[in-house]
Order: sequence, then C-alpha cells, then structure tokens
Amino acid sequence: MKNLTGSCVPVFILFLCLPVLALLIGGGKAKAGQTAPLKGYSIVIPWKGGTAKEALAASHAAATVPLASFTFKASKDGQSYTNMVVGQSPFASPPAATHVKMLVVPMVVHIGNHVFNSTAANSCGGSMGHSDLQNFLNSPILIPVAFDGGTGAGHAARVNGVDMGTDTYNGTQRRAEFLKAIGGPASAYKTVFDVTIAPAQTISAATSAGHSAIVYNAGGCSILGGLEINFFDNYFANTVLPKVQATPATFVVLLMRDTVLYDTYTSNCCILGYHGALGNLQTYAPTDYDTTGAFGPAIANVSIAAHEVGEWLDDPLGTNPAPNWGNIGQVSGCQNNWEVGDPLTGKDYPVIKMANGVTYNPQETVFWSWFYSKDHDAYFQQMTAGGKYSMHGTFGGPSKPCLPGGTFPN
Repeated sequence: MKNLTGSCVPVFILFLCLPVLALLIGGGKAKAGQTAPLKGYSIVIPWKGGTAKEALAASHAAATVPLASFTFKASKDGQSYTNMVVGQSPFASPPAATHVKMLVVPMVVHIGNHVFNSTAANSCGGSMGHSDLQNFLNSPILIPVAFDGGTGAGHAARVNGVDMGTDTYNGTQRRAEFLKAIGGPASAYKTVFDVTIAPAQTISAATSAGHSAIVYNAGGCSILGGLEINFFDNYFANTVLPKVQATPATFVVLLMRDTVLYDTYTSNCCILGYHGALGNLQTYAPTDYDTTGAFGPAIANVSIAAHEVGEWLDDPLGTNPAPNWGNIGQVSGCQNNWEVGDPLTGKDYPVIKMANGVTYNPQETVFWSWFYSKDHDAYFQQMTAGGKYSMHGTFGGPSKPCLPGGTFPN
C-alpha cells in the first residue's frame, strides 16, 4: 500500500506496497466520475514482539489463543517453511477439535452528524431490519452450516464437489485445504469459536474529528464512513482494549457498520478490514459489515469478515512466509506471505441463506497449497477438497512464481 507520494506506508510493515487506488474519494455527495463500485482491499499488521518459539511457548502456557506450527518443503521453490496457525496443526495426530475464544466488539462510530451504529436496526443491503451485530452473530462465520449442496436455510454449496459436513465457513476452509492430512470430511478436526459479546464501544464525533470523513455519499443506504487507520489502530490498543478487558487468549473482532479505513488521506481509501497482532500477542481484526453497496455486490455483509477471519486462522501473527506470488486479486506486484483472502478479494463463495432469513456473501478464500505448490504437484493437489486450490475452485492450479505471478489454470 502506498501513500500519494509513492512511498510505502511508514507505520505498517507490510509484505508489499500496493499501488495507490486510482479512485479518489471525498466527503459529501458522490461527484462526477466517483461512482460505485469503489475499490477496497485488506492489509495485515504483523507481530513484531518476538520469535515464533516465544509465541508458541506463550500459547502452550494458555497465555494466547491456541497456536501450532508445522514445517514443510515447498515444491514451488524447494525451500523449507515453518507456518504458524490457530488451533491444532492439521498434521498432528490424532485430529481433534480446538476451542478458541472470540470477543465480538460492536462499534458505534460518530463522524460529524452521521452515526454508524452496528447495534442499531438496519434495513439496507438485505439486513431485514436486524442490526449488523445480530446478523453477524447469526452468519456462517459463527454458526455452523451444512456444506452438502442443499438449498435451504443453513445449507451451503459443496466445497469443490465434496460434502464437507457441518462447520462454520472459515472452519470448513481450514478442513478443506488440509483434507487429506486431517483424514477426510468425517475427521474430528475442527476449530470451534467460543463467542462472547462486549458492550458496544463508541467513538464520539469529538474524538474522531480530524481523523475521519464521509468517504462516499450517494444518499440513502449508500453512505460510507471512514476512519484514519493509524488513529483507529492506536484507539483500539489504548482505549477499546482496556475497556473490554480482552487478553491475548481471546481473538478480538471489532464490528463496524458501513465504516472503512484510509491511510492519512481519504484519497488512500479504502481498507475494508485487517488483522493484526500487538506486541503482547493480542490478535484482533476490525471488519466492516458493509450494507452500502458502494463496493459492488461482492463486498457485502460478511465478505470482509470471511477474508479477515480466514487470514487470522492461517496466519495469526501475520508472519507466515511464502514464495513470491502476485499480480492477482487485490495484489499488484509481488507478495510473499500466506494470506488466504488477498488473491480473491472481491470474489465470493456461493451465497448462504441462514435461519434469520438473511442471505450472506462470504468471500471465497484460497488454500494453503496455492501458495507453496508447483504446477501439477500431486502431493499438494491431493491435500485439498476436490483437488482445487480455493474454496469454490476459482483457482484450479497453484500460484505462478512472481514475477509474472497469477495462477496456473485447471
């Protein structure tokens, strides 16, 4: 990610610098040429507090969310890599369920005279009058669904033709990308979220002044708030976190209503969400529950949450290296980390209707093998559900080395 001068963002150490978005966004009504869909992307804030060995030691002492690591050789470049994941290693035996604490923090953001309240009733974007908080809690991010190809409420498409049984969306992603290692769809391997809800946290207009803007306003439901990301990340660490009394043993999700982030200037918009880790190993992820339609139909409701939760599961500290990949999804140029959402930002899994009547749009996420496998490598390909490289088979081959980047075809 770059600022307007073309230099890399100084506060966040990223694995690459993304190009400046061509779309410039400001407050007030949408201007000529400033039409939806807007462009959005996600980032990661890597942990810089110590070594992987120290992180694992803290996890074994129950001082963090459960973490595990595994080492392997990537056929893409012949190099050995060590990855750290949330939950049990998929290569551990016997496979078992791991419980992970999640704290959902509903945010109420005041920007001038506008209030973006994730606990208030919402009739925009198919929300059916429920609050964003209610809809998030009842979404396939947190409620298990049957990935059996059924069409009724609580059913989802099979994963590349494989009936994966019942699990949450990102839990199914983890099982599907390591299906052979965990022993197949009937495996006991799972990552279970134990969810609690914090009291709503408010950012007042006085507090956000000078650090916020209405970044898009087409009227009606299409009003999008923006917070400056350096301000917001500091506010989370120093104000929100002490108030909700979270510890590193809990993953914190900050639920925003129609609010994104920008870097320094509103022209450096729009960061839809991100996941990060503080120095004490506190992992967290702000996510926009978007009902504005400003980013097009693929960025809606839990698409951003699916992106961020999936990346946190597979790269909780933002430090898992990978061979260079890129020139695909939200990434221009090369990137060298295992971030399962970035290559398919804006591409969704088939919609999932839940018992509350809401239809959800989780983003399609990318499998482990896509990052580390060379083309036609049987070991990596046989690891996954249906022999594909993403949740709905958009990637039928692994990533191409970058440059040139991209993905190998089916």
